[in-house]
Amino acid sequence: MKRAAAVDAPIRPAVTTRLGLVLGFFLLSVAPASSATTGKVQGRILSTESSEPIGYAQVTLLPADTTLHRVGGVTNADGTYLLEAAPGTYTLVVQAMAYARKTIPNVVVTAGGLIPVSTALTPEALQLHEVVVETRARHDTDASLLAARKKSVTVGDAVGSEQVRKTPDKDAAEVLRRVTGLSVVDGKYVYVRGLGERYSSTELDGVRIASPEPNKRVVPLDLVPANLLDNIVVQKTYTADRPGEFGGGDVQVRTRDFPGARTWSLTLRTAWVEGLTFQDRQTYSGSPADAFGFGAASRAMPGEISAIAGDRTLIWAPGKPEFGFEKSTLAYLGRSFSNIWSAQSARTNPNGFFAASYGDEVKLLGRSLGLITSWSFSRSFTERDEKQRLFRSYTDTTYDYSVRRDVAYAQLGGVVGLSYRLSPAHSLHLRTTYINSADDEVQFYTGQDHNRIESVSGTYYNYRDTRLMYVQRSLLNGVIEGHDQFRRLLGAQVDWRFGRSRATRDVPDRRETRYEERWYYYGDVPHWVLASAGTRQFGYLHDDGWGTTVSGAIPYRLGRAGEGRIALGYDRQIKQRTETYRRFAIYRNGTVDLEGTPEQVFAPATFDSTLNTAYVEEYTDSLDNYTAHQRIAAAYLSADVPLGHGARGNVGVRREHGYQDVQTSARYQAGQITSEGKLDNTDWLPSGSLSLGVTDAMNLKLAASRTLSRPDLTELSPTRGQEDYYGGYMTAGNENLKRAVIDNYDARLEAFPGLSEVLAAGCFYKRLHDPIENVLLANTGEGLILRPDNQESGFNRGIEVEARVGLGRMWHRMRGLSVNSNASFIDSKVKLKPMHAGSELGTTEHPLQGQAAYLLNFALSYTAPKDRVDVSLLLGSTGRRLYALGTAPLPDIYEHPLTTLDAALNWRFPMVRVKLAARNLLNQQVLLLQGDRQVSSYYNRRVYAIELTWGQ
Repeated sequence: MKRAAAVDAPIRPAVTTRLGLVLGFFLLSVAPASSATTGKVQGRILSTESSEPIGYAQVTLLPADTTLHRVGGVTNADGTYLLEAAPGTYTLVVQAMAYARKTIPNVVVTAGGLIPVSTALTPEALQLHEVVVETRARHDTDASLLAARKKSVTVGDAVGSEQVRKTPDKDAAEVLRRVTGLSVVDGKYVYVRGLGERYSSTELDGVRIASPEPNKRVVPLDLVPANLLDNIVVQKTYTADRPGEFGGGDVQVRTRDFPGARTWSLTLRTAWVEGLTFQDRQTYSGSPADAFGFGAASRAMPGEISAIAGDRTLIWAPGKPEFGFEKSTLAYLGRSFSNIWSAQSARTNPNGFFAASYGDEVKLLGRSLGLITSWSFSRSFTERDEKQRLFRSYTDTTYDYSVRRDVAYAQLGGVVGLSYRLSPAHSLHLRTTYINSADDEVQFYTGQDHNRIESVSGTYYNYRDTRLMYVQRSLLNGVIEGHDQFRRLLGAQVDWRFGRSRATRDVPDRRETRYEERWYYYGDVPHWVLASAGTRQFGYLHDDGWGTTVSGAIPYRLGRAGEGRIALGYDRQIKQRTETYRRFAIYRNGTVDLEGTPEQVFAPATFDSTLNTAYVEEYTDSLDNYTAHQRIAAAYLSADVPLGHGARGNVGVRREHGYQDVQTSARYQAGQITSEGKLDNTDWLPSGSLSLGVTDAMNLKLAASRTLSRPDLTELSPTRGQEDYYGGYMTAGNENLKRAVIDNYDARLEAFPGLSEVLAAGCFYKRLHDPIENVLLANTGEGLILRPDNQESGFNRGIEVEARVGLGRMWHRMRGLSVNSNASFIDSKVKLKPMHAGSELGTTEHPLQGQAAYLLNFALSYTAPKDRVDVSLLLGSTGRRLYALGTAPLPDIYEHPLTTLDAALNWRFPMVRVKLAARNLLNQQVLLLQGDRQVSSYYNRRVYAIELTWGQ
């Protein structure tokens, strides 16, 4: 049977070709390295005063063995260097004009090895003698991130790959929930300081990526596998070089970086899900490509529909071809849909994960060329038994359903990067990230509907509903960037970046059938009877993004106060989105047995073109399709100002022009715009930050700024969709929205007692002007509508504390033990604008939706001598938070506090690492309450995993 691509979707390459190329690349990538006769020393040289890189400094390796030769060179414009030498013990000497000479002894070079050695030079005017570092330099990702945090004038937090390896986290969203002040909603959306995803921006390798989510502009971070991460930085105070949409924070995700020497690895992981692995799960017939996450093509809309109907809607219009089709044609088209409606049992395999990576840095034409590639594939299964209830009054339960969801999840992701040093002052970088994931879901719900009473039994109707849904999401992101320094032009530095991203979300052939329980006569036994037409739905979202960023900086010296710089830049971001949706109803043959299975009721033979034939009709809404365009153009000017020893400031202003245009159109009436939402604003966004060195190891940071929050593109379209399967609120956009403005104030005191240690305490306050929040409205004939609207005002405030310390400083017997803990206590309130009489159905004042009252994280880790073994216990707790609005006079719905406990154990051997991990050991109940009544409850199962990594 001929199939067309999903609604307006581009033609996909053959799945087997993709998988073959990926497998071939894996095999080529991970070939073991040949033996090497030299080793490498790599690092970066910075200024102690300004933390700026020192270009063109002399770096020399002096051998202890006089039979070896000295090796030298100069740093690049960004302060980086790479030296290659014969195995042996050396002293590294670093010299630069106007800086004190520094030596680092006992640098041991091994054959094929890479020794990272980074350091900072002190201006000669302040340091008149040579500094000798007696300890051997070592690579420590956490330490380097803390060093950058200490020197920055902004308030922020970061997590690196070193910390990720000590956790059982599988994606970026799980990693971020351990960062101070961050929480994750629905397992993928990051809330920074209680502010939802609309108030934050996300970058992947410097590119503001497109989103595969229909109702969100940000990328769900569960798409980014943890093994691809190098680090994630969350900047919490605004500076003019960042995007103006900065309320909670700016999440900067960086994938794996260049290793400096040849490295490769293979990772295999398997996991057991309590109560599910090796047990039966529910699934349905699909295609072999489902196992790899590329099953959308096999569920595409039948090709006969496009061939016969074209752009015309499928409506029965006997004798009127200008309005529709004859029933015989609709019967033929109905028969073209696959006759798969029901689920079947299958044995659940253990969750699986495979990853391969390869990296190297070589000389090409006498210059450094770096390569990194990393790919991963995962296949996992989940099953959830849930209770769902809907209340419309204090005395009545409207719906009371038992729900079961079985999901098979597949994800393929990879990153490829190239870096080339054109000269010491000029470098070029290319990076591409590709991620494809799919959720194959079977959902059942059964229970009572208190809106209807069965006429014979006099009891509430019981329903049994089955939904089969496949969602395939993809993300392709590419960036080319350059870093250039011009020493003769006042030491000016120019950075530029061109980014391109594409995201898609394909929901092909969502199938749903509903049965109801009936009695034919008094004393009869109950019968399950088909209650309505079967439905088939096809949705496709395509999101494209383009970005251009150019920035320049000129250093200067302000007398004895120190070094600073003036920076200016231009940023232009364009996004285009198209979403299409088609809905079909399959009507049964008038002679079939309604108690049969859906496959019997809608069997191909029932589409017989007789008077009672089964047939298909379309009920696509005129608001189901929209196109959107967004253009953000900005210019900024900022100054990094030295204020004497240990004190720095940053002031800046950004002029940002934002244009959004969302046009909702009727699919079958070309050129007819049924609704249009448009925003056109120019904003001046000032910022100021101050960092005061209380001591050499303690900083006080203060910041103030003005930022904004624009509506999501979907929110400017009145396109509607069912929010919940149980007959809950309809959702709709609002073409009259305007952007919100936020005033931000921050203070934080940070102490750095050791290399990988930090103690911090801070507070923040945010005043929200015209915040965008969802409200409940009454809509005649359509029930309740959940719609975004600008509200009168709001605020968000909180305190944050953090302690990351080694316990060996308190007692030598606890050497190797460390604590990494943080806590956030957040309070917020939004005051709604008065609505039209009779349409205000929810609370008029409430917290920000999704904001938790507190966030607690505690990790206790032990690292054995020589880093052979490390063990971590990780405890996390999330406070009560607003989940959804209630209908007056009922209270709002809140998610009950939840605590999780995870554990991880790593053993390291030569070229092998073994990891044991356990997630959700407490397995607490997830509970939603409306007052004291339970709206929803379920358990997330415990998961136990073992992982083996081989490589160097």
